[in-house]
Amino acid sequence: MEILPSHTIHDLSTQPQKERRQGVISRVRHRFFKQTETAQPKQKTRPLGLNVAQRTDVGRKRQHNEDSVAYIIPKDQQLLERKGALFIVADGMGGHAAGEVASEIAVDTVCTLYYQDPDTDIPTSITRAIQYANATIYQRATENAQHSGMGTTCVVAILRGSTAYIANVGDSRAYLVHRGHVRQISQDHSWVSEQVRMGQMSEEEAQMHSMRNIITRSLGPFPEVEVDVFVEQVEEGDAMVLCSDGLCGMINDQEITSIVEQFGPQESVYRLVEYANAQGGIDNITAIVARVYQR
Repeated sequence: MEILPSHTIHDLSTQPQKERRQGVISRVRHRFFKQTETAQPKQKTRPLGLNVAQRTDVGRKRQHNEDSVAYIIPKDQQLLERKGALFIVADGMGGHAAGEVASEIAVDTVCTLYYQDPDTDIPTSITRAIQYANATIYQRATENAQHSGMGTTCVVAILRGSTAYIANVGDSRAYLVHRGHVRQISQDHSWVSEQVRMGQMSEEEAQMHSMRNIITRSLGPFPEVEVDVFVEQVEEGDAMVLCSDGLCGMINDQEITSIVEQFGPQESVYRLVEYANAQGGIDNITAIVARVYQR
């Protein structure tokens, strides 16, 4: 399979880092990856073609980029049919560049362990990988005082055949652009979003509230985390957009739709990031655009 990382994802294959990560993996692997029979799909899924681009930018206000982003489209056709293509965005938080560490661990761990897991039940498999990443970040934070309190959001999309599976923790988002309309698929884990869902606050009030950046769920602060998973059907011409809040906090749904519908993925991610910077670029900005077509 081919892993296509962003320039913000550091080389994680150096020997000292690898030894530390393998030590963590060996200590917690049994919590998530038990020996079970591999479930086989009932029927072969015909994969859609994908045109994908990603971009990440430090923005106009921050000194460091703590976002991480990657996508994997397996070259092996059987693996693609079993496990699908994976897209992931993580937005780190924490002092001493710890947010960058947390988001890198999330992306590296989820990408690796999702494809190592033989289970073809995608919601179960991606949930395990994200929970494993959470445990790894939590343990790393307890072992290193400089990384204490670090965490990250995580939004993942798996496209297998004509079905998209979206998993998220935090307020990084996944959208589906379908026939000229955009819809947020993921559900923000933030204080203002919870107020909106309870009917205590309007969407407009949430966008302007002083606590709009307070998230209620992320990877790292606790040894266990709940993962939300959503399932959507996609068609030829649809596009999935994954992004950190540095983008979605600066652009509305109509503007996302306009850009993604007019341009291909490469031009779309460029214009999305430039638009967010033009609006102030108050945070790191990251986007993946994946357009599907019939092979």
